[in-house]
Amino acid sequence: MNMTMELSKDSEECTLWKKRRGWMYQLLIDFLGNSPSLSLISQWRQHMVTREDVLLTEGGQRLIHYFSNIHPSQLIEISEVEKKEYRRLFEGTQPLFPSLCESSYISKVREKQVDCTADIREVYVRSGIAFNKLSHEHDDYILIELEYMAILAERTSDHRRIRIAQLSLIDDQIKFLEDHVMNWVPIFGEDLMNETHSPIYTEIGSILRDFITYDRRMLHTWRENLS
Repeated sequence: MNMTMELSKDSEECTLWKKRRGWMYQLLIDFLGNSPSLSLISQWRQHMVTREDVLLTEGGQRLIHYFSNIHPSQLIEISEVEKKEYRRLFEGTQPLFPSLCESSYISKVREKQVDCTADIREVYVRSGIAFNKLSHEHDDYILIELEYMAILAERTSDHRRIRIAQLSLIDDQIKFLEDHVMNWVPIFGEDLMNETHSPIYTEIGSILRDFITYDRRMLHTWRENLS
């Protein structure tokens, strides 16, 4: 697996990762949870072309390159094409990915019934997090899992926290990644890359595949440095 940055204890790399990991999770949440409207694509295009260090994987850098080469006059056409692809992937009458929930995805891959919702719900309760589920999403829905990671990333970045509290938050993130997210999200990312016709969703799949692993590795490095 190739990453734009090799794992190390270099403080510059760790600082960049801490600043940007929240944006990585938000990018995934935005493009998996919403049909790619003109405003969404324009917003991320503007952010990427002005902050080229925002994305931490090779797929992220390719996405930056793609957005940087979009002329404003092309945005409407591109958004329409991407909306159609989003429906084909996730929303149509027979979408390629009818369920983006951990239990159902792992059950399909392993051909064995799996239900991890009770365990995940308990994780959220212990963290004191309650999600605003507008469409009665399951607790193991991909956007909920990614949002959980984004919230803990923000909490951990608060430098006012004492070391023991930071260590606990880091441990919570590592455990959730290893017990849940890594079991299926990178697999889904690979599947998405193989199925999509979209340059945007090809790289979203690449980021899903690569960033989750990278984030876990960097969390372990951060914890070692704090211990």
